[in-house]
Amino acid sequence: MFDSWLPESKDHLPLTWWKQHPIYLAAFVALAGAASMVVFAILGVMPMVSWFSFSVGALQEWKLWTLFTYAFVNAPDFWTLVSCYLLWRFGEAVERHLGRRIFAQLLVLLLLSSPVMITLLHLAGVRGMGAAGIRQLDFAVFVAFATLYPRAQINMIIVTIDAWVLASILVAIDALQWIAFRQWTMLLLLAVNVGAAYLFIRYQKGELSLPSFSFPKRAAKSTRAAARPATKQPNKKGSTTPTVDDILDKISHQGMQSLTPEERRILDQASDQMNRR
Repeated sequence: MFDSWLPESKDHLPLTWWKQHPIYLAAFVALAGAASMVVFAILGVMPMVSWFSFSVGALQEWKLWTLFTYAFVNAPDFWTLVSCYLLWRFGEAVERHLGRRIFAQLLVLLLLSSPVMITLLHLAGVRGMGAAGIRQLDFAVFVAFATLYPRAQINMIIVTIDAWVLASILVAIDALQWIAFRQWTMLLLLAVNVGAAYLFIRYQKGELSLPSFSFPKRAAKSTRAAARPATKQPNKKGSTTPTVDDILDKISHQGMQSLTPEERRILDQASDQMNRR
């Protein structure tokens, strides 16, 4: 089912086009967030909170869909609309770099991080917490963007600032606010959301690795396959140097952690050239 929805052959292509503009998965998620404000206004507060926001009580009632739908419980608000726009812009940049399949995995991880932590806190005796709204998802996607493109220039109207600096400032401000109000559980949720986005991108970039629990022979075979550089096979032009298309194809099959230093250098150069444009 996953392959039928997100086929590998179209991993780096837009889902559709609108007036010659490519539309990616991030745009559909942002559009759903904006549309949820209209649904909220039509249905009212209680139906939306009762049926779509996440809480441990909702899980106990087998409302499993709330693990994902809580992000689309949004009251009409200007800043929520801004969050949806930022989710579209920064999410699209991440999706175009990593591919739609990996970006979908990132979204699922970010959506599940808060419900999982709230459930664990409930088991530890911290009751009454819930999750609703798209702003946490938007903020985590921006952290993912800043981790992927730390030197990207963000125009703040009066000043231009590196993405990693802006992300660090925003995280620090949120953390200080929760510390000031002694909201330790909210501080923990912030750490979980930011940490999930940061670690996921670093893993996809090949800067982190997960421990392997495979049998020795299978692990050795997997290691040899992952270590096989793309330069061993000539590309369509007959050159032994991998092209960007070769590297993107390898990422879609084996992930960014499989890239060699040379392949990462070529990909970084291509990204720098795109940023200059």
